[in-house]
Amino acid sequence: MIVIPARVKVVVVMVSALALAAGLLTLTLLAKPAQAHAETVTSQDRTTFNQTFFSICTGEFILMQGTTHTVAHTTIDANGERHTTFHTQVQGVGESESGAKYDFKDVFTLHENFPASDPNYNVTISGTTKLRRQGSPTPTDDLEVKLLVHQTLNTQGELTSEILKAEGECT
Repeated sequence: MIVIPARVKVVVVMVSALALAAGLLTLTLLAKPAQAHAETVTSQDRTTFNQTFFSICTGEFILMQGTTHTVAHTTIDANGERHTTFHTQVQGVGESESGAKYDFKDVFTLHENFPASDPNYNVTISGTTKLRRQGSPTPTDDLEVKLLVHQTLNTQGELTSEILKAEGECT
């Protein structure tokens, strides 16, 4: 059984919140009269974090500190179709209860496409999380989690494609 670290859950919630913010921004932009050119909005945010993680590979809790950097980019093309990309990168270092040192890297990307006139929609979320124990003679102390989610709705609003894949392993 794979236990998804709390960090992955936090990132999924954060990506969902960013998607909501992009949706609200899109509604605001769509309220303008149609124009013959694309409109583009790009924003970014950098925050720090202090959080405790549990390593399923070592059975230890790890206090991690680091930085989260998110870039959101939305383009509404001349046809009114919205194309949005969120890219989030998290990096940090930490120490376990036993004094073991770790580094942490998390990369998530979300792509969405929404046509203006019908419910056709597709979204892809991909991510990789790596938790590496420094100086360990045992390679199975490292954790790597890969996530892939893809969904497509047709013009009738029916789900025509769905991929939900999460893999985690001690490497």
